[in-house]
Amino acid sequence: MKKLRDIRIKKRGDKLILRKYKSFSLIEIILAIAIFMILAVTGITTILHSFSVNKLGEEQTNADLYAQEGLEAVRSIKNQGWSNISADVQTKGLQSSNGYWEFNGTGDSKDKYTRTILISSVNRDGSGNIIESGGSVDPDTLKVTSAVSWNFSGPRNDVVTYSTYLTNFRKAISSNGDALLLYGAAGSVAQPRYRSYTNASDSFSTDNSTGSSFTDIIGGKTFKIKTSPTKQEAIAGYVNNSGVLRILCYDGTNWSSDWTVTVGGTGTNDQRFGIAYEKTSGDMLVVYSRNVGTTDEMGYRTKLGSVGCGSANWSGETTINPIRTSGIIHWIRMEGSPSSASDNIALSWADANSDLSAMIWTSSSWGTAEPSAPLETNLERVSTSQDVQSFDMAYESVTGNLMIVWGLYQASGCTAGTTIATTNCIRYARHTSSWSAVAVIPTVADPATNIDISSNPDTNELLVASLDNSQNDLSIAYWSGSAWTGKANQDTTTRAASVGSKRVATGWLINGSSTRKIVTYNDSNATNLGWVVCTTGATCTTQTDWIPTPSFANPQSWYETQMDPKNKNQLILILSDNSSDLYAKRLVMTAAPAFTWSNSDGSSALETSLGQATTCPFGFAYWRNP
Repeated sequence: MKKLRDIRIKKRGDKLILRKYKSFSLIEIILAIAIFMILAVTGITTILHSFSVNKLGEEQTNADLYAQEGLEAVRSIKNQGWSNISADVQTKGLQSSNGYWEFNGTGDSKDKYTRTILISSVNRDGSGNIIESGGSVDPDTLKVTSAVSWNFSGPRNDVVTYSTYLTNFRKAISSNGDALLLYGAAGSVAQPRYRSYTNASDSFSTDNSTGSSFTDIIGGKTFKIKTSPTKQEAIAGYVNNSGVLRILCYDGTNWSSDWTVTVGGTGTNDQRFGIAYEKTSGDMLVVYSRNVGTTDEMGYRTKLGSVGCGSANWSGETTINPIRTSGIIHWIRMEGSPSSASDNIALSWADANSDLSAMIWTSSSWGTAEPSAPLETNLERVSTSQDVQSFDMAYESVTGNLMIVWGLYQASGCTAGTTIATTNCIRYARHTSSWSAVAVIPTVADPATNIDISSNPDTNELLVASLDNSQNDLSIAYWSGSAWTGKANQDTTTRAASVGSKRVATGWLINGSSTRKIVTYNDSNATNLGWVVCTTGATCTTQTDWIPTPSFANPQSWYETQMDPKNKNQLILILSDNSSDLYAKRLVMTAAPAFTWSNSDGSSALETSLGQATTCPFGFAYWRNP
């Protein structure tokens, strides 16, 4: 094939110059085009691949972050309460509501990504190592898997998966579970009985004897127990049939019988001692009636938080000579300040003359004296002075200010000129830097024959509920931190209060942004559990009675609720009934909120022969350390 030639003529001065240039052949052109196409396609492919790799990397990064967010969200839900998470074969979705994470559905999506959460149980071998199969399930460890899937392009689907283990690290490192229950049994049982309670399984241990050297036949009267905020130690007390106060100490392994003192009260329905720990020092204070009137009506003994159990570690008796009361002390209430900056302990008491007074222990002495006059001179009662708990007190959790509430005796007429109290029956006084004047909680009606108060652990809010012994009504009141709002006749068919009874109790539940106030009570002649849920202020809704297993005897005798200090979304109700049975029921609230009651006692009475069903025949306390 001839080559094409390029002939060009160029003039240089007067001469024409003829030049010849070689040209490309057709083969060369085709070859050049082919090489160009190869290079172009390769370059474009490289560029497109680079774009694809970058896109995949970006989408994988987004998926990684979305999956890791899922793990942190579940961790946040767990930190609100261990009971919020549990092993399940069903995947879960997540949503953020009011700044808090909660489970929602079986998955959740964002843009092109779909996330699922799977929570599964964890098995350990005999050495405590995590294994895939065999061994035994660890109730305090769960595996959380967060998977994110998306469609990258066409038929290609991608997925990233992250896993972690979550543990119930707040659980007490002890064979004693999360709480202790102390009680007495009738007959020839020589020592008080106790059980430990475990949150993870919502169950109690078998019945155990404290093994103390006290050899009373336990009448079951006035059991109290408190746990130390600085170490695993519990101080408990009870009054035997001879009116002798017995103080026991538990170090997490053994019970010791530390000391005794006569407080009187045989054949009466009262509580003649109180116990409390100082918050920061862990020092212990026990105050008791000396069963005398006029002077030195009370005594107290202390134990340093730096020493353990044993009689040698307690101080001797120091007497207290109240100024505002002069009768034999029948009822004592004590409460330690929740403030981490305070070792204050509040003491209030009522005497045989139905007089009420109070003072505050300030770390090493009674630094805050009594009010300038008795808080009350005509306390509510059924028939005789202090035959029922008609006063109570609680600290505001943030300020550390103290609130005392009580009922005015109905025969005096809470409204002038009436014989059956109808309004202004609950009085209160507050201690800030000094005692306030006595005032009336508005709106509530009927005598406060049984009364109970509790604190929101995160704010200065307080909740009060009361039952009367004449009108069968439930009253509720709410303290905002600065003012009271009352609610009369929340339920008008309750069981009436009677001698030695306390058929109402209050508590708080907190889960994420949800806070609810809870009132439990003996509803009418029911063998079920009456309960009320309150939202804003005193806006309360009476719930359908919860049906426990087995049914309670009617009437019930003594109600106590304790809020779990480590899982604020749950509380436990301990109660005795007219058949001398002892029961425990737990209430758990989700962030939604939704409520679930359970039979923590295993659907059978923890004790069927309490020595006495009334006047606080048991004591229950959560461990606070660790």
